[in-house]
Amino acid sequence: MNYRILTISFVFVMGSALPNPAAATSQGFAVDGEEWPGFWFVCEFSQRQRAPDDGCKMFDDEGFQLAEGRLRYIRMFGSTETACRGNKKGQCFSASVPKIRISRTDRGKLSLGDKQFKVRYFGCTQIYYFTDTPSYREIWPDKKRCFWASKRRFYIAPYQGSVTITD
Repeated sequence: MNYRILTISFVFVMGSALPNPAAATSQGFAVDGEEWPGFWFVCEFSQRQRAPDDGCKMFDDEGFQLAEGRLRYIRMFGSTETACRGNKKGQCFSASVPKIRISRTDRGKLSLGDKQFKVRYFGCTQIYYFTDTPSYREIWPDKKRCFWASKRRFYIAPYQGSVTITD
């Protein structure tokens, strides 16, 4: 499925982020220096250039952890949800689920800037911008794109429940 490939590609590409000396700041969702506190999941009902139509109440089973100067790809497992996009059982979960289990894979160094971050991959540096809405954070690439970067926008939100990490 192209959606999964793009999400995995985004996480992989972000694994080589360059340092940015500007301290990260944001209004809305927390940004604390070099991290976005918590575990961030892709909104299940978003598409390449379209925001989620459910206010991000349903998460995809894949997401990101941006903490301790590292970017980690995360995957929730054990979902039995059946209301996923494409009727694919277990590939999404409700944002209101009280607790989840995740696995993590390190994808590299990450440094955040003020409303943007840079990713260096295959010798090319890509700038991504982000902004907050009441329900999710939107991420998009600069118009000057590296050969590996798509035009896709990512819509993500932090999970608020309890997380058990099984690395």
